[in-house]
Amino acid sequence: MAADRASQGYLIYAVLCTGLVASQFFRVSNAVIAPELMAELAIGTETMGVVNGTYFLAFAAMQIPAGMLLDRFGARRMVPALFLLAVAGSALYAAAETGPELIAGRALIGIGCALGLMGPMVVIARWFEAERYARLISLLFTVGGLGALLASTPLAAVSEAIGWRGAFVAMAGVTGVIVVLLFAVVRDAPPGAAPEAARAESAAEMWRGLGEALALPDMRWICAVQFVGYGTMITIVGLWAGPYLNDVHGLAGVDRGNALLALNVVLLGSVVLFSQVERWLGSRKRAVIGGGGASVALLLALALIPGAGLWAALALLALFTVASAFFMLLHAHARAILPDRLIGRGLTVQNLAVMLGVFVLQALTGAIVGAFGAEGAEAPEIAYRAAFGFLALALAAGIAAYTRIADVSPGR
Repeated sequence: MAADRASQGYLIYAVLCTGLVASQFFRVSNAVIAPELMAELAIGTETMGVVNGTYFLAFAAMQIPAGMLLDRFGARRMVPALFLLAVAGSALYAAAETGPELIAGRALIGIGCALGLMGPMVVIARWFEAERYARLISLLFTVGGLGALLASTPLAAVSEAIGWRGAFVAMAGVTGVIVVLLFAVVRDAPPGAAPEAARAESAAEMWRGLGEALALPDMRWICAVQFVGYGTMITIVGLWAGPYLNDVHGLAGVDRGNALLALNVVLLGSVVLFSQVERWLGSRKRAVIGGGGASVALLLALALIPGAGLWAALALLALFTVASAFFMLLHAHARAILPDRLIGRGLTVQNLAVMLGVFVLQALTGAIVGAFGAEGAEAPEIAYRAAFGFLALALAAGIAAYTRIADVSPGR
């Protein structure tokens, strides 16, 4: 019986990973195609920053309602239902002819992927032991990160063959298949172990539960660091690394895709590494502060060293990617302080801080980069150095807030 439950749990886990693959692909796909997309539609860096950030704004706007629906109806129904909107958004993005149409498609994709990570995190908490949680969600992110890898060199190659529009049409079809798998396989809890969820709550009680989650000790400090932790990494690796390597170091097309592929491989390995680092240190808090501090130092190096060559720039970007992989420990830290009946609302409310932060950081860095160059032209090195410096300061402020949080053991 236990073996059957374990087999079912791992099958559900595998299918949930496929949804995160799609979500991660959509999240970072613009990094490779941004120069071609900007040229074809005649949009500048400011507009591109808003287009890319719209995914995260829409994603963020859905977190609170999605969390409430997740607690009320369960992941089996809510995760595939939202992914249907990602299918529609991908098709709209492929057909876009203007900046506003790109924004509309990107918004639908963001809404559709709103439970791509949080839904699986809720299901994992109910199917597996608490001491395995941090490792399983880190592995989830790593496997889901195949989507980011697909959005690097493979996407560059497919875009050269059939265009970026054709690539997004194909991705709409793949996501549709994932929707069917999610609904067919995923179950919210093991047989005979119904989750302690708020299925009978009224709307008012659901909102009060949200207030309870927000009032939990240390939640505000988790939200503060979440606002900049993941956002700093994804703003570089998922958006500006591509244009930076194109504009400053002359990497185009597949060469640029190869560099981004390497960064994403480094990121995925480093996420799993950090789940082990916290065990070596015996402290989740020290692992996060160490990774955050190193990330700030590396961003400052990118900002303050003028005329760095290609290999030096790639080395700094790779080291930054390693150091910034602490962000999954923040989700595990949030889970450790949440009771089961509030898990959907609690995890999504701190993820709201993540996605709002990504939108703000990407929009602001788009304005910073755009301030140094003409609309539609390549940006100079100083523009990217200014963006790196701004991100270093933002991340330093978030890590300072996190120092006020109570530590939890790696087994929670």
